[in-house]
Amino acid sequence: MSEILIHKSSDYIEEDRDYYYSDTRDKHGMIQPSDDMVSVSCDSNIFKPNPTNDEICSIYYPFEKKSFHRIYLGISFPLFANNWGAAFLRHLMYLIEPDGGVILPVYAERQGVEKNYWSRSSLEVIFQSRQKWWGMSNIWAENDGVMSMRIGKKEPPIKNSTLNPFLENDLPLIKDNVEGDDVKNLIQKHHINGITSAIVEQIIINYFGRNKGVTFCDIEGDGLLSSEILMSDYVNIIHSTQYISEDHNIEQVNKYLSKEFASKFSIHAHKKSTLELNANYDVITIIDTLQHLPEKDKELFIINTFKMLNKKGTLIIKDNLFNNIESINSILNKLGDTVEHSQYSSVVATKHKDKTNIAHYSDIIFDELKSENQKRQNVFNVLYKK
Repeated sequence: MSEILIHKSSDYIEEDRDYYYSDTRDKHGMIQPSDDMVSVSCDSNIFKPNPTNDEICSIYYPFEKKSFHRIYLGISFPLFANNWGAAFLRHLMYLIEPDGGVILPVYAERQGVEKNYWSRSSLEVIFQSRQKWWGMSNIWAENDGVMSMRIGKKEPPIKNSTLNPFLENDLPLIKDNVEGDDVKNLIQKHHINGITSAIVEQIIINYFGRNKGVTFCDIEGDGLLSSEILMSDYVNIIHSTQYISEDHNIEQVNKYLSKEFASKFSIHAHKKSTLELNANYDVITIIDTLQHLPEKDKELFIINTFKMLNKKGTLIIKDNLFNNIESINSILNKLGDTVEHSQYSSVVATKHKDKTNIAHYSDIIFDELKSENQKRQNVFNVLYKK
């Protein structure tokens, strides 16, 4: 086994493989995979050091360095152009042999920016290793929509991300506990955080820009989102706050936060039955954390939380309450002309617009995005305070 291809899940295997085997993207055979390329996915619960095509194994097994000659990322894989994505790519670069490569799809500049996906320039800024006029660059443009990364003359920088301590400290434990549900749940939490943080980051950029100082607050999360957003190089979070129930392990909340950010991070523990914010914020997130509340209580909580936003602040919510148009209208009516409502995809970091479909290299995901645009189920809702 010398080559692997990473998929979002087993549903996308055929299309991901066609993307690289077809001569549409690789007219000169520069990156064509071998016939025995092995598929792995990010949602598999099968952890093996030597995956085969007999069963789809997880990419999150702690493989030894230089385990593969080439690693391909399928067009289905949700790899965003943020610190989490950079940390993941850096991790992959040390799983390949010195003369190998990490091959991934990249978007045209404008399309990359609007989705928070990688474009050629954003890759080169982070991973360029050429020193002055000598040495090999580790970013190669192969063909249409495809780039490859190789180990250059110097190591790429380590970007602050919650993924780094997870990869370094938690992931090796899988070798001794491959069947444990706790490990599987932890992996999925980190993987989902990579997607959620990228979407939230893009929403912040769209409303505040990259340089304006922003106060951030996450409600009832586990600390991964509030930590990742605080450490982002693409937005300017001046302080991040996590509200969490006393029922949770408070000591674990900032476990994945780099030490130099500790002074900008606050934790507020509260009794589960009573949660009141003690300050106003520019951005507040509620991401699938209100399941324990009845719908009427959810609505009241959301309205009260919206009032704790600073002027021109944004409340970002992902909750099944917003799957019901009547519930949305009820909230908007009670907030009156102080609110502006929009919805973002849960798949890519892009705002949904009526009758305008979000483009994607994957035909399967393109159809998923069209369906999501029509139904608006389980999307990210943004309530902007005018």
